Amino acid sequence: MKTILMLTLVGFFTMFATQSIAQESELIKQLMDGADVSKTQAMGGAGALFGLARENMSKEDFKKVEDAVPEMGDLLDAVPSVGGGKTSMLGSVAKTITGMPKVVAAFDELGISQDKVALFTPILVNYVEEKGGKAISSLLGKAMQ
Repeated sequence: MKTILMLTLVGFFTMFATQSIAQESELIKQLMDGADVSKTQAMGGAGALFGLARENMSKEDFKKVEDAVPEMGDLLDAVPSVGGGKTSMLGSVAKTITGMPKVVAAFDELGISQDKVALFTPILVNYVEEKGGKAISSLLGKAMQ
């Protein structure tokens, strides 16, 4: 009886984890295909743009975006450190960059050309609309401008 219960539980958790991974990778796959970037670039670029949105949105509104994007924490964590973490004057200044210059610097660190920001943004906004609705995607779109 214990063996059957354990196998059932293992099967359930495996199925849940597989569904979660598939759901999480949907956005990354769209970015990889739509912007012709690697997985690392897709995650870091998305994280940089979501970071910009977080800077420009209220906590309550950004929470709505987070709810629509379950992998948000991983995406925000994938943003490279701008300035390489050096203690030089440039490194110190780079750490204080905010807004779109920070996004551009992150894209540069990831090896993504600046013009691809324009490809990422509609993919992210459309994904959030699909998962969270028009009102939330509209808030996100305004915050990424």
